[in-house]
Amino acid sequence: MKSNTFKEYIQPVVVLVAICLVMTFALAYVNSITAPMIAENSAKAADAARSELLPAATSFEQYAGDLVVLEEDKVYVTDCYIAEGAGMVVTVDTKSFGGILTEMVGIDADGTVTGVKVMAHADTKGLGTKAHDEAYLTQNYAGKSELAFAANIKGDSSVSFVSGATISSNAVYQGVCAALKQFETVGGAE
Repeated sequence: MKSNTFKEYIQPVVVLVAICLVMTFALAYVNSITAPMIAENSAKAADAARSELLPAATSFEQYAGDLVVLEEDKVYVTDCYIAEGAGMVVTVDTKSFGGILTEMVGIDADGTVTGVKVMAHADTKGLGTKAHDEAYLTQNYAGKSELAFAANIKGDSSVSFVSGATISSNAVYQGVCAALKQFETVGGAE
């Protein structure tokens, strides 16, 4: 029995490579069509969240200066939008239990937190996400203008944490602290 190397080995490899190339180009084409729509929808969602967190604002302008980075806590301000005379909304990425937690923090012109909204996270559903609930965030942060800026949420008696979800609670806390530091760095709402 004679073996045909081309039909047994080479032809299947060529067919699989061709299929992979066609699928790659098809996915790239679909991505080129959908990427602008996804970016536009993300921008609209971010604008809506800013308006919700700072309802007194009529318009927002992106801050172009230095953004706060707390490397030891792995907390990074990713953007800051100022509403002239009304305050600012700061977006912060923080290391949380499941990965990166992205939150927006509204701060009025007096430096008081108007609201906190978790935009994205990879924390455990259920217990871990209790630290993201609107009721918890409002109770702990709305109306606060000063925090202890403790290394851990347990070191600040002015806020509470969710038992069993202290890492998630701490991530939110560190994000709010970074937002207040950003407000201070900018020099207020101008």
